[in-house]
Amino acid sequence: MLRKAFENVVPYLANIGAVREFVDDNEGKDTGYIINELEKKISTESGTLVTDYKILLNELKKMINTEL
Repeated sequence: MLRKAFENVVPYLANIGAVREFVDDNEGKDTGYIINELEKKISTESGTLVTDYKILLNELKKMINTEL
């Protein structure tokens, strides 16, 4: 699901490489864990990377809500 969320938002990202690395490192992990890690990234990163992680987090949450 994380990979699909990333693919959906790639056109809107400024730091594709950094976000892709996050996706590669966390793909297949528990969704709750991924959301927690994204929230940590949002609170510790700066600039456009924060926005990119927020975009990915929002897309992931949207996909989770659609599944329910």
